[in-house]
Amino acid sequence: MVRGSVLFPGTDDIDQWNKVIEQLGTPSQEFMMKLNQSVRTYVENRPRYAGYSFEKLFPDVLFPADSDHNKLKASQARDLLSKMLVIDASKRISVDEALQHPYINVWYDPSEVEAPPPLITDKQLDEREHTVEEWKELIYKEVLDWEERSKNGVIRGQPASVAQVQQ
Repeated sequence: MVRGSVLFPGTDDIDQWNKVIEQLGTPSQEFMMKLNQSVRTYVENRPRYAGYSFEKLFPDVLFPADSDHNKLKASQARDLLSKMLVIDASKRISVDEALQHPYINVWYDPSEVEAPPPLITDKQLDEREHTVEEWKELIYKEVLDWEERSKNGVIRGQPASVAQVQQ
């Protein structure tokens, strides 16, 4: 999303793997020992790549110069991305750690995290066929509904029945 394009645009699993290691670098030997033998052999027989710096993958121009949150910096965004884009999942930043990262935590609201999931009134909606215009209209209506429910206190962790009683 930051680059406005697919970061690893592979045409198949192998091509995508090649794009990942070309851009992020050949994984460590420790990680390769976790791979299936045939995959490990393939990776070990490929050229070794140092990978690109995150400054090259995500240059400053991709980030807004001025922001509502002046704490947000391109370097913080790159730091978070460098912790998220780690091939070895055991070394990747966790969701809880990411939520505490300086680039993210300006938006973090514990009451939203602990709130009940939104009500899904029509589970068959995703299964329907719609034109792009119809989908836009449905999304717009969902946003309006979300705003209305948040005004009524439903989103901030209160069940709908509690919010309605308080009105």
